[in-house]
Amino acid sequence: MNGAKEAWIYGLTAASAAAVLVSIAASQILLAAACLAWIVLRPAPMVWPSYMIPLCAFMATTVVSLMISPDPGAGFGSIRKFVLFSMGLLAANFVTTAWRARTSHRLLLGIAAATSVVAIGQFAFAYQKFLVTQDLADDPTVLARTTGLMSHWMTFSGEQLLVWCAAIPALIVLGRGWLLPTSLVGVSMILSFTRSVWLGAAVGFVVAALLMPRRVVLGVLLPMVLVASVMSGLIYHRVAMSFEEGFAPDTSRMEMFRVGMGMIRDHPLFGVGPERISVEFPRYYAGSNDLGNFYYGHLHNNILQIAAERGLLCLAAFLWLIVAIYTHLVKMHKTADEGSRWATLSALSALTGFLVAGLFEYNFGDSEVLLLLLFILSVPYGLAGQKSQSFAK
Repeated sequence: MNGAKEAWIYGLTAASAAAVLVSIAASQILLAAACLAWIVLRPAPMVWPSYMIPLCAFMATTVVSLMISPDPGAGFGSIRKFVLFSMGLLAANFVTTAWRARTSHRLLLGIAAATSVVAIGQFAFAYQKFLVTQDLADDPTVLARTTGLMSHWMTFSGEQLLVWCAAIPALIVLGRGWLLPTSLVGVSMILSFTRSVWLGAAVGFVVAALLMPRRVVLGVLLPMVLVASVMSGLIYHRVAMSFEEGFAPDTSRMEMFRVGMGMIRDHPLFGVGPERISVEFPRYYAGSNDLGNFYYGHLHNNILQIAAERGLLCLAAFLWLIVAIYTHLVKMHKTADEGSRWATLSALSALTGFLVAGLFEYNFGDSEVLLLLLFILSVPYGLAGQKSQSFAK
């Protein structure tokens, strides 16, 4: 009976992780259903992943920052997001067999490939329109980038980054038949023209490639190189913009760094308060660009954003969390058997890609991306066994 209960909760958990690639609302409904089923059915005692202590420290320092904030009501959304962390608990408790792990990754990769086809079509239509109008607002490499089924290109490309990085090691157990879906996700990632995602994908790929069979690595790399070669002119156009003087999206990042450092200097311990960057930004801003020319709702950098918004104590907890996850994943990778080692490598690759991209974008604040990351990171904890990943260790 307990096996049947676990299977139901696993199904809801995997469905929630996969649904986030299509709809955050559907994903959260499924996540709530999985949590409710867990509470009602209680098939087994809860197992706490070993990263929970630093995660609790991060949440606690966020709450303190909110309590000290001049406008606590404005930042309550940061507390509501804590429910997303339940995805990590669910994955660690119910993705506990090699079959479940493989099935979950097949589901993620299949849906991501389908959304990639949509995105490739979006790019083709957008590029045709741009050739006619020559308007920057219609440029699919800048302001009219592909969004797949998401509402924004940063969310879409961030999700594709995680699935692609996680899929590379998964090909070891999924087989050659899944190389095409992986390639489609990679192509859509190139056509997203999101430079931070490109960098994250490159570093995440290196992490995976160093510990994988050469034939699998070449199979993943070849389609990417071919597409990048065909699109080299547009890629050069996008990269060249980074060096254009006065290009607002890039010059604004330097101003954001100065503003963020000013906020940290004035509010070192607890920050300006959750969700208050946009309120405080004009007071600190001394640049020449019109504030209406760029988005300053956040600071486009995970470390800077957390430090300025929630303070250095919260940043320390965040860095502790990241170091703890890396440490645990590396240890699990060394001790894992052949049937589950790929999952730890998937998690390491995805986490690395996420963190590198997060140097240029506040992807930790994107609910869709965070939910997907938590699932991928926590699968190895479930495979490693409940006792070895409990606090008692």
